[in-house]
Formats: sequence, structure tokens, C-alpha cells
Amino acid sequence: MAVFGSGAAPPEDLERARALGRALAEAGYGILNGGYGGTMEATAAGAKEAGGEALGITCAAFSRSGPNPHLDGVVEAPTLIERMGELIDRAAGYVVLPGGNGTLAELASTWEHLRKGLLEPRPLVVWERPWRRIVAVLEETPYLRGDPAPIVWVSEVDEAVAAIRERVPADGP
Repeated sequence: MAVFGSGAAPPEDLERARALGRALAEAGYGILNGGYGGTMEATAAGAKEAGGEALGITCAAFSRSGPNPHLDGVVEAPTLIERMGELIDRAAGYVVLPGGNGTLAELASTWEHLRKGLLEPRPLVVWERPWRRIVAVLEETPYLRGDPAPIVWVSEVDEAVAAIRERVPADGP
């Protein structure tokens, strides 16, 4: 299960991410994320605490830091765009935590791939804060009218895990 989030998150978001990683692993899902710090490290740590697995997709362009220590494996993509593509293509579903521009890009790209039918249907579970307002603005534009938005909105870890369990059999990331 791909989890998108920030490399620089406040403590409450890190706690939520760790709980999410733990809950997803307890439900039988592996974690797939960007492989670095912040919520990426927290979800991987939570998964490991529950006996689960975590795979990080890193980027060769980010030489400033190595992958976090809670990963079972690392795949290094040559560019940021290819990293995002790997995360989107490899996942059976997605959970989007609060984050910044990188998380917004992951949300937008995943949502567009799903809207256009470029991927088989997969759940896109998105934290209401801060994304609901941003998505609402996009949905109001003439460019998206009539297009379904395959987003499941959540505000709690248990809601996110329940949404995934309803839509994806637990057998890997």
C-alpha cells in the first residue's frame, strides 16, 4: 500500500503516520513509500513494529540523505518523476497523508491516472486536512466537471485502514 506524505512533518502527523503503518501491517498490507524521513520513516517504523514490511522508492537526485533504517528494501529511481511513477505503478492502493508540494504532486498524479483509466481501479484514500479544500477547488473548474473523483475521504487511521480493507485483499504493498 503506497503511503504519500511529508519528509518534514509536525509531531502529530508523525504519530498518525506511525499508527497508520502499524495498522496497515496488522491488517496484512506491506508499506510502499518514498523511503526517506518524516511520515515515510514513520509509516515504515510502524509497519516494522507490527511485523510488516516496508519498501522505499528513493531518488538518485536526492544525495543529501540516505533511506530510512526501517525499510526492508530500497529501489532507487533515477529521477523524481520516475520515482513517483514507480510508487504509483507498484501500489495496490494509496493513502495520502498531509504534506507539501511533493505530496500534492503525488496526489494529483495518482488521481489523474485513476480518473483517466490509466490504471486499474485502486483505492485513493485521502486525509481531509488539508486536501479536501484543494481538491474542491479543482473539482469546481470546468476541466473536471462530470468526471468521477475516486477519492475516499478520511480523518482517522481506522477509517483509512477500513477503506483499504474494503477494496484491496491483504497480500502485499
